[in-house]
Parts: sequence; C-alpha cells; structure tokens
Amino acid sequence: MLGKKRFLTGDDSRNNWFLAIFTMGEGWHNNHHAYQCSVRQGFKWWEYDPTFYILRALSLFGIVWDLKYPPKAVVRNEHRLGSRIISRAAAQLAESFHPESLAVVVSAALDGATLATLREKLSTTQQRAANMLANLHVPHLPTRNEICGRAMAMFAKTSSMDDIVDAAHMLILDAVGARLCLSAQNQP
Repeated sequence: MLGKKRFLTGDDSRNNWFLAIFTMGEGWHNNHHAYQCSVRQGFKWWEYDPTFYILRALSLFGIVWDLKYPPKAVVRNEHRLGSRIISRAAAQLAESFHPESLAVVVSAALDGATLATLREKLSTTQQRAANMLANLHVPHLPTRNEICGRAMAMFAKTSSMDDIVDAAHMLILDAVGARLCLSAQNQP
C-alpha cells in the first residue's frame, strides 16, 4: 500500500525500502512484479536485498545454480508490456476521465438527436461533422494529448505508453457511444 511504483505492472504492487530491510529484500515488490522470475528483487545496487546476496553466495559454491537476473531493458524500464497490463492500465486511465459522466453530458448536449441521425450527419464529411458538433455545443471530450498527459502523471514511464493511451482513448469514446445508443433506444 505504501511505496513507489517504478514499473507499470497492472496491479498495486509497490517498492518500500523500509519494508525491504525487515523482509530480506521482499519490500521491492513492484520490481518483483515487473520481472517475476528474477532471483534479485532489488534491481538497483542500492536496493537492499539480502536474500539475493545469500543466493548469489550459494551459487559461487555450487549449491544453487541457474540464477535468473532481470534483463537490462526491464531494469531500465524500456521493455514492452503485455496486452493484459496495457488493457488494465488503459481501463484505469479511461476511468479517471469518468466516461459515464461524459456520456451523460454529451447525450444531454445532443438534445434528443438519435444516434442514426447523428451518424448520418457525421458521415457526410469531416468538416461538416466538425461544424455540426460545434453547433450542438458538445462539451469538451479529452483529446489524445490530454489523455497522454494524465497517463504520464498516473503511471511509471513505459515504452508501451502509446498503446495504453490509444486503448484508453477508445474506451472513453466507446463509453460515450454506448450511452448515445442507450439514449437512442429510450426515445419514442
């Protein structure tokens, strides 16, 4: 619960140096979730990890072997994230924009227009669609850049940030679209 998240792992694991002292290095839990098969949980030289030191010494005597270390790309936080982590992070990011609330406001701003009518108007041209939306006074939806800015503030740096932002952007737009569909179905 307390500590820092150096890596985006799709969970709430955190690194806690104080806890690491009393748990023989287990306090580097976010590191462990970033690369779970590593014998070393303290990825940096200054991260106190006595369990690793003991296992390393035992390996020098041949008592244990095949110790796995985190790849340099992981330690530098430059590795690609898996699709599940990207999906979880994107859902968390999209939810931070309260898409259901956005959908309610957009639906109200469209003043009873059905989704079919809206689709028809939007399909003519992008310019006409932009003019129509401006005339409807649709409230501001977050841009990709705004979503990216919030993602940078919410999550640890990762090379998968564009994937997370793109997925979150689609989740927000899907939530607004789903609400518009509900509004259209509830109309006489």
